[in-house]
Amino acid sequence: MFRLMLALLYTVFSRYDSDGQEADTDNADSALDLWKEIWDSGKLPAAPIERYLTEWHERFWLFDDEFPFYQTNAVKDKSECATAKKIGTLFESNNKARLFSDRNQEGRALSYAEAARWLIHLSQFDDIAAKQPTPKKTWCGRLSMIALTGEDLFRTLMLNFRADYDVSREKSEVPAWETDRRQITFNQQIAVPDNQAALLTVQSRNLLLCEEYGAVIAYKLAGGDWFEEEAVFDEQMTLWSGYQDKKATHPEFKPKRYDTSKLIWQEFSGISALAVTQKDAGHFVRPAGVIEWLHELLQYRFVSEDDTVKICTAAVIYDYKQATSLPVLDAVSDTLTFHAKLLEDVGADWRRTIIAEIGKCEKAADYVYWLYKNLQQASGRRDKDAKESKSGEQDAKQEYYARIDRHFRLWLAELDPDADREEYAKKLEYTLRRTAISLGRELAGQIGAQAIFGSSVMSSAQALNLFEGSVNKLFAAAKDYQPEVK
Repeated sequence: MFRLMLALLYTVFSRYDSDGQEADTDNADSALDLWKEIWDSGKLPAAPIERYLTEWHERFWLFDDEFPFYQTNAVKDKSECATAKKIGTLFESNNKARLFSDRNQEGRALSYAEAARWLIHLSQFDDIAAKQPTPKKTWCGRLSMIALTGEDLFRTLMLNFRADYDVSREKSEVPAWETDRRQITFNQQIAVPDNQAALLTVQSRNLLLCEEYGAVIAYKLAGGDWFEEEAVFDEQMTLWSGYQDKKATHPEFKPKRYDTSKLIWQEFSGISALAVTQKDAGHFVRPAGVIEWLHELLQYRFVSEDDTVKICTAAVIYDYKQATSLPVLDAVSDTLTFHAKLLEDVGADWRRTIIAEIGKCEKAADYVYWLYKNLQQASGRRDKDAKESKSGEQDAKQEYYARIDRHFRLWLAELDPDADREEYAKKLEYTLRRTAISLGRELAGQIGAQAIFGSSVMSSAQALNLFEGSVNKLFAAAKDYQPEVK
């Protein structure tokens, strides 16, 4: 729904000014001036939006003989699917009922308003279980989505509305509802959309709602439009992952798959990237479009460097072990807050410091992993039991992340770019060290008595000593740090 609203803004303000008069669509400076005018007013102007919606009124009917909204009559001969598969909180197939459902049968007959919302959701996040033909993965389903969050919906929309982007490239905005989908090809490979409105509303599924007695009781579906996913840099709302082969001259990028094992602050290097940079050997990060836009707003002083930036990430998680259908496992989201000045040039040193501290967090988590593994060996577990203990090692590692998560978020949110970097880093490392040592001793205490003397490899005491030595070395600068008493 957010992407649809953004598409509407791109379309309306590429054609009209704040008074609803035809705008200068060939001038990036005029587009920026219009953005600033709207931002300062604190609300979206009604006149241009009303003019546009009046002009395209006929394309916003949910049930229409020619142009049903976000649908096509080309699939009317397809078999019906139950609405339970359409409802994003269920995603229930026709073959297997959900064990725990938030809907009874009456609740699966949808009002027109709710059906319209889930219609948009299904077009963007459907699985690939349909047949004849099997559809491609949806575009939004490929993304590790990222957006800027403001104090209210108006500010959130404006912060993600890159007003000068298509104007500077002389591209016209053409959202999905303005196109003619009466005669279409299922699973049609198309050129990458060259404007934001088209990209934000790409029809990854061809759909048609089935209604009866004032409610939507089923729908019909076939594969929709798709394009190759690499290097679609017009996409503003995704994180990117990049890799460069030794023989290649430039790194190649594609949308980053959301990693459920990581917390959002572990992705800070990608979130805060302002240019293509090397993360580690062969791996690169590329700035997200909305972050580039925020950097531009800061440079123009359209938003204040003293403001707080709130980032939201989100994704639908698919079961890649079932490659033939990619069923939906979960929908996830997370938020991160930090000082806007970190995204300016003066914040470069701080960005490097933050990324270095995240690296230390990951090293400490690895030390916890190996401590658990060594403790298992000390208790007599053999290599043949490695598969059984692997989940325990990962659980111990994730427990460390869970314990430091709140501390790291607060440390980043309260970070003053004018503070002493070395002292402020020690403040965090003091907590990271104490948390690791505490968890390590808990794990050692949970091992049986036979581990005290240990196996031929090592005892639990030796494993703990090795662990604490590594942790103390990692956070050596903070070992003698004394926090302020409030």
